[in-house]
Amino acid sequence: MNVSTQEILRGFALGLTHVGNVREENQDTYLVDEEKGVFAVMDGAGGLSCGALASGLVRESLTTITLPQSAEDLLDQFEGRLIVAKDRIERAAADANGAQMGTTIAALLIYGTNFACVWAGDSRVYRFRNSQLEQLTTDHTEAQELIDQKVLTLDEAKTFARRHVITRAIGSGLDLELELVSGNLRPGDRFLLCSDGLTGHLDDAVIGSVLLNGALNTTALGLVNGALDGGGLDNVTVVIVDVDRVQADEGAVSR
Repeated sequence: MNVSTQEILRGFALGLTHVGNVREENQDTYLVDEEKGVFAVMDGAGGLSCGALASGLVRESLTTITLPQSAEDLLDQFEGRLIVAKDRIERAAADANGAQMGTTIAALLIYGTNFACVWAGDSRVYRFRNSQLEQLTTDHTEAQELIDQKVLTLDEAKTFARRHVITRAIGSGLDLELELVSGNLRPGDRFLLCSDGLTGHLDDAVIGSVLLNGALNTTALGLVNGALDGGGLDNVTVVIVDVDRVQADEGAVSR
């Protein structure tokens, strides 16, 4: 897209992942690609190394996205790469004698002043705007379904025995069902993508207070260390994307 004498909003991002205090293997992974506007967190599920394989296959597929020509092109490429990744996960599961493997995904796509969040599972995307934290995604879990049906309260869901059971994922034997929300960026927006290893230990009030920090590395470390101090029962991964304003020069500027 060519832009003449207008402001372009770009993201500046940082990712951080930790195995946690209990698990022996990190089955989370993430992707940060500022040039193409692709940011994602994947939380693998499956016995032994199956979860790590699934999340890694999704990340590998997303790295093949080419420089988008429009917001629609970026979304089309993203969804196409997930279809490819699902096929690879299916083949890997067959090679592993039918082992169940899959991964959540929470992604942020940025093109110009537009953004889209695409997700499946319980990894989340938050937006921090004007010192207010907003969860843009809705967990695809049995617990969230019961909350929506008013069977469980939010407090009851925190101790629900099946609270970690996800209802959507990119995996073997599952339909690929993605959810999407989109909108416009504003200068100063800060996005947080994270696995449930973070939200299982830190509530939104604490997450929001940490996101007030200025530096990306300080903020990312503060979030991960908070989860570790809270028990670190799972792998924990965060990606932070800061949206800044860049003034285009006179004439055409290619993104």
